[in-house]
Amino acid sequence: QYNCMLLLSASSCFAPATELRCRGCHGSGGGTSRCGRISMGSAALSGEAAEEAYWRAWFWDKASEAVEEQFASAGKRALRRVREYIKVNRGDVAQGMPKKLRKHPHYEVVGGYFPGLSATPFLDASAAPFDAIRRAAPAIREELDGLLAREAEFEDIGKPLGWRTMPIYYRGERQASFPAEECPQTMGALGKLRLAGETVAFQRQSPGTGLPRHVDPCSWVVACHVGMVCPTGEEGGETPYISVAGEKYHWREGEVMVFDPSFKHETFNPTSQDRIILNIDLFHPELTDLECRVIQETIRLKKELFGSTEAQEWRGP
Repeated sequence: QYNCMLLLSASSCFAPATELRCRGCHGSGGGTSRCGRISMGSAALSGEAAEEAYWRAWFWDKASEAVEEQFASAGKRALRRVREYIKVNRGDVAQGMPKKLRKHPHYEVVGGYFPGLSATPFLDASAAPFDAIRRAAPAIREELDGLLAREAEFEDIGKPLGWRTMPIYYRGERQASFPAEECPQTMGALGKLRLAGETVAFQRQSPGTGLPRHVDPCSWVVACHVGMVCPTGEEGGETPYISVAGEKYHWREGEVMVFDPSFKHETFNPTSQDRIILNIDLFHPELTDLECRVIQETIRLKKELFGSTEAQEWRGP
């Protein structure tokens, strides 16, 4: 076996990354790697790129076989974008994107890309499925207040200072630490949504702190924010906000906002009080149910073949 590590950004996506290292054979000097596939001298960069391309193509070939077998009864039209999704992620993702997105100064895909979806910084949050979560917002806030009253813990997950989270789902798995039995309205509302298998969490941002500009990895995910505790600005000053592709949105209690996190975004809380939102990662609303199931299947396959969907060993034959 070749034991190689693919360095992905911290997410549940699994598409090609920009760097590859061979475990146990990336030393300070040149020479041939222990696995025999990468020369670590002056040709290291080209060797790493070839290695990454090999395992990327190998995985997506396996994914194509699994999808064609599992969804054999689906029509050609239903699978058209699915086959393009596999083709694009098997090769150079950027080249498979529309030119307007490749050239967009605020748009970047660092993980997986699904073709044919509308890409706009902010989505219309007034229609289904987002209207259901807006109607549930008062009940969710009441349950959150109960958790805050008993000082339920927000975790520091290594983000910049001041950003803490109370995870409900993480990498698609419900977190045992979250007291779901105390939040039936919250769990009921989430159960009606197409969760993208990533993060659902109450997120707290301390005064005077924010997240630096970044993008999230996968184009098929949209982020839904529900304002829970949104302090007002002192003496008419600015309130907590997120800036997406240079456009600011100020959170408001009970209000739902949906944005595409493949656009560069950053946050800041300029007030003297904590800001809390409910963050829900959802499948893009333009995906069909079949396409969502295909994405879930490729994520499952990645875990089965390589043990994880993020920075873990790739174990080839």
